[in-house]
Amino acid sequence: MKLTITTRFVALSTVVVALIFLLFNTFVYLEFMNVTIQNEKQIVLSRLSDVARRIDGSTAAQAVAAVRRIVPDPRQMVRLLSAKGAVVTATDAYFLPGWVPKGLGNTTDLGHGVLLFQYENQRILMASAELRLRGGHMTLQWLENVASLDHSIAFVFYLLLTGSIGGLALAAVASYFLARYSLLPIREMIATARAITPGDLSSRIEVPKRKDELTELAHTYNAMLDRIFRAFSRERQFVADASHELRTPLSVLEGYVHLLRRWGWEDKAVREEAVAAIEEETRHLREMTNQLLSLAAIDRDALESADVTSASEIAMRVVPKWERLYPGCAWSLQVDSVGETRVRITEVRLEQVFRALLDNARKYTRAGDAISVAVARRGDAVQIVIQDSGEGIPAEDLPHVTERFYRADKARSRQEGGIGLGLAICREIVERFHGQMIIQSPGEGGTRVEVTLPGCDGEGESEG
Repeated sequence: MKLTITTRFVALSTVVVALIFLLFNTFVYLEFMNVTIQNEKQIVLSRLSDVARRIDGSTAAQAVAAVRRIVPDPRQMVRLLSAKGAVVTATDAYFLPGWVPKGLGNTTDLGHGVLLFQYENQRILMASAELRLRGGHMTLQWLENVASLDHSIAFVFYLLLTGSIGGLALAAVASYFLARYSLLPIREMIATARAITPGDLSSRIEVPKRKDELTELAHTYNAMLDRIFRAFSRERQFVADASHELRTPLSVLEGYVHLLRRWGWEDKAVREEAVAAIEEETRHLREMTNQLLSLAAIDRDALESADVTSASEIAMRVVPKWERLYPGCAWSLQVDSVGETRVRITEVRLEQVFRALLDNARKYTRAGDAISVAVARRGDAVQIVIQDSGEGIPAEDLPHVTERFYRADKARSRQEGGIGLGLAICREIVERFHGQMIIQSPGEGGTRVEVTLPGCDGEGESEG
């Protein structure tokens, strides 16, 4: 049998209600029994006191005569005992012989001289009072069979038991419908989850109007579906773009292979052209593969394992290398102290950002033009600015340059060897470590790339 949440909820709520009923009914039953006995005790004491007041101070004969004139109820008896405990007289006309106690068993002292004891199958309440008669002391006793009280107590017991069983049945039915109503959003989530396929991620849960945990769960579930949808869309686009980018070099390779097979073996010029083209396309494929692997590695980077790295230290290590490799550009570097520019990011990733941005800047900067790099502390953040003086990026291309495989000038990028992944990798690295990358280009004034990362104090904690 499938143990659903509804079943567990009904079972648990029924058990809780049963415990409540048990405790409540036990209290009511014991309290009712105690109150009933106490009330009967007061009645017996009152009657005994009334008789004792009339007899007290008289002679023994008068006391016996007074007791014999008493006509109690059939379940009651009044008797007079001598000082030695012998029964002098008793009103036993209607009192059953079996009720006359010859010994006490299971006695309970109720106080004020009142005893409740078990005699055979009957419970008897007995109150005693001492009489000061002329000629000696005697004891007056009032006995009462509480069978009628026991019947009332038993009736209350069965009434509570029946009410509890009915209450438990109603509680089980009510909790079942309550659970069904409360868990309706969860069943809708299950149905929605079953309707989702890799080809259709558009289904969403209808958020209930009530504001409770299930409403929050529905919002969270829809937000998760939105993220999954965006991830699938992104991966679909990535696969499509990668397929498109891979198709071109593979077509070129295939074309030159066919060219060599037909007549390139004997023609040296054709052979050299084909080999050069194949070498170029192989380099292009290798670069694309490395960058695709880099993108996959970024997704695996864990923020918790990132070390504290100085952006100034990385800049001072990378920029001089580019200056030696490309001395045709006018390089400038301005950095704050190492301690002020600490950020929580993997050192390899930050160096990768510097390399990609510097390489992108030098590609589109003419010989003799300036490329400036600045690293500075700005409040709680560390800002990295790379400014070139190239021809800039057209306004219509600027919003798309960080998209994967996007190239503003496809012909020139192809010649330079770019595949449209450099800026996309930089953006993903920066955002992965809670940073922001902004690209500005006024057109003819070059391009300014601004990277902002949360700053750290000393060896560790991130500010803000």
